[in-house]
Amino acid sequence: MSLIKNIGIFETALLLATLALLTIGLVTLERIGLPIENGLDSQVARQMLFAVVGLFGMIFMACINYRTWSVLAWTAYLLALIMLVAVLFIGVTRFGSQRWFLLGAFQFQPSEFAKLAMIFMLARYFSRRPNRRTDLSTLFGSMLIVAPPVLLILLEPDLGTSLILVTIWFGMTFLSGAAIRHIIIMISIALLSLPIAWLIMKPYMRDRIVTFIDPTVDPLGAGYNVLQARIAVGSGGWFGRGVSEATQSQLEFLRVRDTDFIFAVIAEHLGFIGAITVIILFAIVITYSLIAALRATDNFGRLTAGGLLIMLTFEVVISIGMNIGVAPITGITLPLLSAGGSSLVMTMAGIGLLLSISLHKGDSLFDRPTRVSLPASSKPYSDAYKEYPE
Repeated sequence: MSLIKNIGIFETALLLATLALLTIGLVTLERIGLPIENGLDSQVARQMLFAVVGLFGMIFMACINYRTWSVLAWTAYLLALIMLVAVLFIGVTRFGSQRWFLLGAFQFQPSEFAKLAMIFMLARYFSRRPNRRTDLSTLFGSMLIVAPPVLLILLEPDLGTSLILVTIWFGMTFLSGAAIRHIIIMISIALLSLPIAWLIMKPYMRDRIVTFIDPTVDPLGAGYNVLQARIAVGSGGWFGRGVSEATQSQLEFLRVRDTDFIFAVIAEHLGFIGAITVIILFAIVITYSLIAALRATDNFGRLTAGGLLIMLTFEVVISIGMNIGVAPITGITLPLLSAGGSSLVMTMAGIGLLLSISLHKGDSLFDRPTRVSLPASSKPYSDAYKEYPE
């Protein structure tokens, strides 16, 4: 009950934006020809079930003190690695990738859980090295944390999720206070390694980059989805074409319209007004991520909220960018809107975690914690969570 009393205007805005995005996603899936009369055999019915599970997960994460995940970070990280290894041997293969476990009538994608687990692990790692955040050893240590899940996910293969993990790592490294010179070195190494990365890329990955630059190179092959998505977005106009006139989505010219290109479907159905509404709703969710980071009174909370902020921002920007032709096709789905139970549940769990970071403080948005100098005989960290003070 005390947490409910702490819910203010920011939390209310986040919850309303989340529910609005969920509703838009379900309505869009129903409109593109996925009826609900077939029970759990219907994608819409499954998405509704996962939405309910996600809501309970969000409430659960909000009620638990987020510092608990600092204690459980290693457990979550190792569990994620075990599942990523297991899926390569006993996972289900779809569209040329082996990245799902089959659980009865449902599928689970362990890489979605790995995103949260890695955020916990990096937040714990950086928060326990406050006096060594600019050391090169700290940077290399964080690379050892992110490398195993990235390599395992690339073996599936899943380029999109691998890019998300790398982006989270880079962003959290910056937020932790890493030396600027080290960040510049990382960027330089990444740029110099691009020719090597090009050579070891799978052919379909190279095709996506080429067609991003010029989709007309292969308009019926690798560039087809990009061109059709642009047509769908552009044909929506100001107020959309409605369901009956939305030829790109209803006549299935637009492929993968329930996941990668759901934003193009929304833009065709609802036009510029509908598309900008979706962007505003995502802006509310992302802004709350920043607010949660500002409200955090410890490094673990700040870095965890920062990791979620980076993850959500990257996924939204790249997914929408794919649909309007300003980002290459990477298979990154749009959070809360695209079909996919694992992504939906984990995203809502992340939103619940943001609520926990904010609600378990008690201080206002602009209040900062008092910095106290501990005597030499004091313990360098708390017994409860082994969390270093700032």
